[in-house]
Amino acid sequence: MSEKCACEAKHVVALPCSGGSNVGQLSNEAAVRLTKEGKASMFCLAGIGGHVSGMIASCKGADAVIVID
Repeated sequence: MSEKCACEAKHVVALPCSGGSNVGQLSNEAAVRLTKEGKASMFCLAGIGGHVSGMIASCKGADAVIVID
């Protein structure tokens, strides 16, 4: 398996599964932190499942996608 470092990615999308539990909130906090530090742009995972065209286009155009569950 080939592993690539996302260190050089220019456009990184973070998709947290915030859910309704305490661990869901932890995933949300991780995505918020990545966004505040300028390391990623946070998007709503439910928007992908709901086929929101703008969110899907942003994810397809990303250099890297981080899904936090």
